[in-house]
Formats: sequence, C-alpha cells, structure tokens
Amino acid sequence: MADLKRTLKLNNGKEIPIIGLGTWQSPKDEVKTAVRAALDAGYRHIDTAYNYMNEDAIGEVLQEYIKSGKVKREELFIVTKLPMIHMDPKLVKRSLELSLKNLQLSYVDLYLVHFPIQLAYEGDDTKCFPRNEAGSLKAADKSDLIGTWKAMEELVDIGLTKSIGVSNFSISQVERICKVAKHKPVTNQVECHIYFPQEELFEACKKHGIIITAYSPFGSPGRPATLIKADEPVVLEDPVIIKIANKYGKTPAQSPKDEVKVAVRAALDAGYRHVDTAYIYMNEDAIGDVLQEYIENGKVKREELFIVTKLPMIHMDPKLVKRSIELSLKNLQLSYVDLYLVHFPVQLAYEGDDTNVYPTNEVGAWKKADKWDLLGTWKAMEELVDQGLAKSIGVSNFSISQVERICKMAKHKPVINQVECHIYLPQTDLFEACKKLGLTITAYSPFGSPGRFDFCKQAGDPIVLEDPVILKIARNHGKSPAQILIRNFIQRGIIVIPKSVTPERIQSNFQVFDFSLSKKDMEEINNIKIRHRYFDNVSAMCKDHPECPW
Repeated sequence: MADLKRTLKLNNGKEIPIIGLGTWQSPKDEVKTAVRAALDAGYRHIDTAYNYMNEDAIGEVLQEYIKSGKVKREELFIVTKLPMIHMDPKLVKRSLELSLKNLQLSYVDLYLVHFPIQLAYEGDDTKCFPRNEAGSLKAADKSDLIGTWKAMEELVDIGLTKSIGVSNFSISQVERICKVAKHKPVTNQVECHIYFPQEELFEACKKHGIIITAYSPFGSPGRPATLIKADEPVVLEDPVIIKIANKYGKTPAQSPKDEVKVAVRAALDAGYRHVDTAYIYMNEDAIGDVLQEYIENGKVKREELFIVTKLPMIHMDPKLVKRSIELSLKNLQLSYVDLYLVHFPVQLAYEGDDTNVYPTNEVGAWKKADKWDLLGTWKAMEELVDQGLAKSIGVSNFSISQVERICKMAKHKPVINQVECHIYLPQTDLFEACKKLGLTITAYSPFGSPGRFDFCKQAGDPIVLEDPVILKIARNHGKSPAQILIRNFIQRGIIVIPKSVTPERIQSNFQVFDFSLSKKDMEEINNIKIRHRYFDNVSAMCKDHPECPW
C-alpha cells in the first residue's frame, strides 16, 4: 500500500503519485469497475483523455467515492488531455470545460496537450479523429503550437487545472515550449518501456525540470491490431523480467495472450464450442494452445468444436490464400478449420511481411493492392474446401452486391456473412438478401463493441447495453441486458459471437436457453429507431476503393 502512495515533486511544487491507473481503450462499464478497484487498492492517480470517451464513466465513480466519504477530492490526482481537434487556442478553454463536465469536477490536477499535431475541427466535438478523402487524419489548415501552450497556461491562471504538460512531444518541441513558457510543462507523457527506455528524452526533459510519465509500460499488449506485428518482442515475456519476477515472487502482469487463454478455457468450460478468431487478431497461437490442452486431456473432442478464422486482406491474392490458411492452421495446431472467412472485401498490398497486416501509404491510409480479383480470391477459397483444409467457407463485411457476385459463380457458396449487427444496425435488408441466397448472418459487435478502436469512437455514440428498451425487457425477465441482446439474435435466426475475456460474463452470455422473448418484446426491439454503425470509420481507410462495402 505504501508504494502506491509515493509521489514525485513537479517543477511547480505540486506532487504526483508515481503510479497511476491508465484507462485507454477501456469501455465505460469496464472503466467503472477498474476505477473502483484502483481506488479500493489505494490508487489516487487516474489518467484519462477527452478522446478516450470514458471521462463521464470515470466521473461517476469519482463522485460516488467522494460523496460516500471513501476519498476526498484533494487526495486525488486526475489527469486528462486536450484532443487534437481542440488545439486552436480559441478552443482550449472550452475543451477543458467539456472534460470537467464529464468528470464532474471543478478542476483537474494535470492537463496535457495529447499530441503535438493539430487536427481539423469541423464543428463536431465528438469527431476526434477527422479523416480526409484518402482516409488519413485530416490536419488543420493552420496550427500554432506556441499559441496552444499559451492558452493552456491561462487554464492554470483561472484555476481549471493545477498543472499543465505535454504528451508525445519530441525534445525539440519541449525545448520550444520551455523557451516561451510562463508555466513550464511539468511532465511529458510518452511511450516508455524496457524496449524503448527514452533515455535521451528523459535526460533532456530532466534539464528543464520536466518528469517523464510512461504510458504502455508493458508494451501495450492490448493495443489495436493495426499496431501489432507477429514478430514484435513481448515485454511481459522478456526472460530478464521473468527471471527477476521469479526471484522476488512477483508477476510481470497478464498479457492479451494470457487473457485469451483464460477466456477460451472459461468458454469451453461453460459449454461453448464455437470459437471465432482471425489471422490479424494475432492470438491464434494462444487459442491453439488451449484447444490442444482440452483435446489432449479429453475434455472436448475435435469434432465437437467449431473453429472459425479469417483470411487477412494482405493475403487475398489467389496465390497466397492456401499459404495463409496453412499459417493459421499451424498457429491453431489443427489440420482443418470448420469455417474460413474472407475477412474484408478490400485487398491490401502484400509486401513480403506476413506480420504487416495493415500496410499504410504515405498519408496513413491503408495501402491497397495494385490489382485485386475478388472472384479469384473466392475460387482459391473453394480449393481449400476441396483439399480438406476448411469444412466451410464464407465472407465477412460483404455488401449485398458482393455476396450476389460471389454466389453467381460459386462452386461452393458462402455459408456465412459475418457482419456488424446489433439493435442499432439490425441488417434487415442484408439478412433477407442473404437468406434468399441460402446464407446465414453471424453478428459481431452484438453489444455495440464498447472496446472498439479509439478512431471508431465518438462522444455521442449510443450505448447498446444502456438502451432503455433493452433495460426494461431485461428487468421484466430478470436477465442482464447482454442476455436479452443475445436472445434477440437467437430468435431472429442470427448466429451471435459476443466477445469477452471475463469468465463470469462468458458464462452469463451462454445462459440464454432457459427463457424466450415474447412477440411484444421482439416488436419493441424491432421498433427501436436509432441507427448507428460503430465501425463506420473503417470505411474511411478504403472508401476510394471499388470494393469498399459501405
């Protein structure tokens, strides 16, 4: 407990707890649990950001603990950050006021400029990552980093923040700020871990009295798949760290591969037999370890399982399709999969690196292949069935017209189209079109994907699990909102693949066969008027491509 309360003195005399809770990529329900657990454990330093879209959830817990007397406001050290769309000096104060309203606070202890590049502000405070027609981030026409800093200083003077700092700034950028600063940055928050120790930046900042705050100290194992390469070193598996951890009887921390193993074990124990993964998820090997563990000890038979994986966009060249599934089968330690899907209808450039699953061009958009042949890809998929490497084949994220094109020439028709589908995107037209062709729909993101990529989140996004219709029906049945949502899919005849790494939720999500929704329940759900696609920004990465599905 004592270690959690240790502090460092900042260059303005304030003190910051040396250990804090990071909340990046934490959905609202999860972040509430995390903040409660952290406060109960003794943490007082909580780090968030406007563009994490979870400030309001954190604010609810902070008020809960303050009002109950569990903590005092002055004991807390709350950090949030200025988004890139609000870096115009005229917008800085208003941006912090929005964050304070979310956090239900009158001030924050530390306010950071999140990134040194100003993005275009188009009048929408929820659009934190605007993109241009090429799919890359849309920079502001004009930017004034020094002007932004002066606006930050005014926030200190008027009491909206106790301290100010920067994040992801280079040495030269820090030095430019310090030359003109009335209030120097107290910290520079940057990626920092054993494989990226930031020694030069640390020393340069130290000369100015600026401390380094390390994000991703474990190498950010939960970062988006776009930032993961298969051959990257794993901080939590470093032999030196493991040796020292063993010496002191400590643990490095749990990695995503550890998490997925826990999740798959919990699912199999709960009765699940359908496990969905993909080459680009970079977790096939961990899933394969658990599958073999359960097969070898007799807990399940291979023929009882239904294993799904997917062809990555970089391997859509017909010449690469067989090799790609062989890589997946090696990872999964299987001789065949039950279902193999084309993950997305847009083919990306393959540059000889099987780990670079999201190649990007000079403007940051996906780098599309020079040539593509969706029908040729499908013919190569059909050969996998003929060779016994996949029992069935299907597609994912395909439009009605794309499915129809495939079916017109198919020797083996797709059996499935796996798409985003939930109460706000019921995919009724697609469902009916696929039904006529003999295809079934599989719904991903049935809960609205609260853990989706940051660039797919907007502050005003509706929350599926908090929909009043769903909450009412859940109360009437004595079930959770998640169980109602899953049951709705079952009664619609749609396969559903809810994601979770929490054993309790995995078990709960499977307990949906002991009740039914009434005709009235189904009609009320069907009459929900909100329409929203949570992964709409994915299309911005390829919207100039003829095969972009939406």
